[in-house]
Parts: sequence; C-alpha cells; structure tokens
Amino acid sequence: MTEQATDGQPHNLEPSPLPVHIDIDLASKCNLRCTFCHLSFFDVKDPTQLSYEDFEQNIFPLLPGLRSLTLFSKYEPLICRDFIKIFNRICEYDIDTYFSTNATLFTPALINAVVGRLNWLTVSVTGFTRADYARHMGSDQFETVVANLRAINALKHQRNTPLPRLRISTVGMLDALADIPRAVDFAKEHDASEGVQVTSLIAYDQTMAKRIPLHAPERFIELTRSALSYAQAQGVRLVLQSGSLEQNEADTREVGHRPCYLPWRRLSIQPNGDVYPCPVAYRPVGSFKTETLEQIWHGSTLAAFRDGVNDPARMNQDCRTCTHCRHKSVSRPEANDYSHAQKFIGGM
Repeated sequence: MTEQATDGQPHNLEPSPLPVHIDIDLASKCNLRCTFCHLSFFDVKDPTQLSYEDFEQNIFPLLPGLRSLTLFSKYEPLICRDFIKIFNRICEYDIDTYFSTNATLFTPALINAVVGRLNWLTVSVTGFTRADYARHMGSDQFETVVANLRAINALKHQRNTPLPRLRISTVGMLDALADIPRAVDFAKEHDASEGVQVTSLIAYDQTMAKRIPLHAPERFIELTRSALSYAQAQGVRLVLQSGSLEQNEADTREVGHRPCYLPWRRLSIQPNGDVYPCPVAYRPVGSFKTETLEQIWHGSTLAAFRDGVNDPARMNQDCRTCTHCRHKSVSRPEANDYSHAQKFIGGM
C-alpha cells in the first residue's frame, strides 16, 4: 500500500478497497466534565447518540471487511442506549475491538456484554485518591470506578478469559506528573495487563497553559524518567503517549508531524452522520445520511484531503495542527496550546 521515500515520508499511497478500521463515536456526549477535557471548553456540534437502526443501515455493511473497530473517539461510549445491541452485532465478526471510558457508567449488563469479547479497554483515571479524582475529573466517583474494575476482573476470572485487556490512561499535566507512580500502583492492583498510558495535557484556556509539560520540560523529563524506572521495578508497562521529549522532537522535526497513513485505511464516524478522515479532523468529508460510506471512501472530498496529509507544500490545516500524528506533542506549542482557539476538532 505504501512506498517509503528516503525522507521517511509515505509516497504513492493507495487507499484500501474499503476502510479496514473505523472509529465510531456512539454518542457525542459525556457524563463527566473533567477539568482537562475539551468538553469543558468547546460546545459539541450535534449532541446525540447513534441508534441501532442507523448502525444497521449505514455502518453494518462495512463490518465484513474490517480488521479493527474503535467504539470511541472524543466522548463517553457507555452513554449510548443501544450500546449492547450494537456491540453484539459487531461481535458476529472477527474484528479487534476497543474503547476508552471513564468507567463510571458500567452496569452488570454492560460488564456481562464486554467481558470475554471486547479485546481492549482503556479506563481514564486522573487522581488516585477520592479527593484528587474529584478535583481532576469533576465528580466524586472514584469508588464507583474501583468497584466496576473489581466487577470486571471478577467476571474475567469466573470466565477464565484475559479479555478485555485493560489499560489505565492518565493525563500527565504538570500538577499530576508526580502521581504517575500511583497510576502504576493502581494498574497493578486492578490487573491492568496493558499497564499505564500517560497522555500530555492540551491547554484550552490560559490557566491550563501553565500546566502543560512544555511549560517546564525539565520537570517533565525528570518525573517521567523516575516514573518509568518505578514502573519497570513494579513489572508494570508504562507508556508516554507522545514519547520522550527527545524522541518526540526527532519524530516531528521534518514536516511537523509523524508520517500519517490514517485516511488511506480508516474512517471516523459521528452519531449525527458526519464522517471524518481521522478522529482529530475539523471538517467532515461526507455524511452517511446522504451517501454510503463506500461512496465517501472513494469520493473526491476524501481524495483531496489525502493529497494534503504528508506534503509540506500543500498540507491540510487540520494536519498542520494535528494532535494525533504529533500526538499531544510535548515539544510543539501549536499541538499543546488551544487557549485562543474558537473551533476544535469534530466541528466543536
């Protein structure tokens, strides 16, 4: 599908016949308002949920050709009232499945549906005491998360299954970096086989801008190195989503982002019908309300977007300010600081 030039950038890419991966936001809503989240600062374009009927009519035809599917992009998937019906339909196919959640909305029925069938589950937790969780996540539900993780693990043990493979995700803002060892302990306590992922903070107002790692890179380096050593000693995997500062700078030096292949193999779908070339694009390339996903995949709008992904001379503005391929880069202000932005990804 690709040819790699000497400059490390992909050239002469051809899209797969149909997408091999799709991201679906089952609902454009969340039940929490975390202090670090975009939903605390930007208004959602069309707050809604994906109905089973829309899924069956518009998304189901892609399932036979999919290798993987993410039931999450920017919002809380467990809000969707048809989650179980949609997930059961997906499980009729051999598709690698994943979603991320704050884990506060799990019910016995939802736990029963995912244990043994969902491949990967990320639980977002920032703050590992009741008080710290409430301060960062905006809600006093730390004990709810703990209880739900225990229930998931108990059912996994009962069914003798490793699925879903669990990962803890925590935000590495300056005032929480020292808590990463607590995240490691939390992951170990709750049998998170995939360990801990540290995401770097994006600033949405001037107060937050002072908390991004770029504001104090030496502190970021010191505390993350210490945390990586601690995790290794505990036998827990710890991943910095943006990589180390040095690695991130090297990866993004040439064109401002890592070489990207997403629009040639992946679509991102919103519950209102909007279809995006990737999870962090600003403008849709179509709607499943007016076209089939196959028509959008082979259409001129997405083709034009692909032409501007990796070419510095004509790069899409979405790609120039991308928070995905430059994933929350700790080395570039434009990928960290959105405090003056009036618009955000996904039409927000």
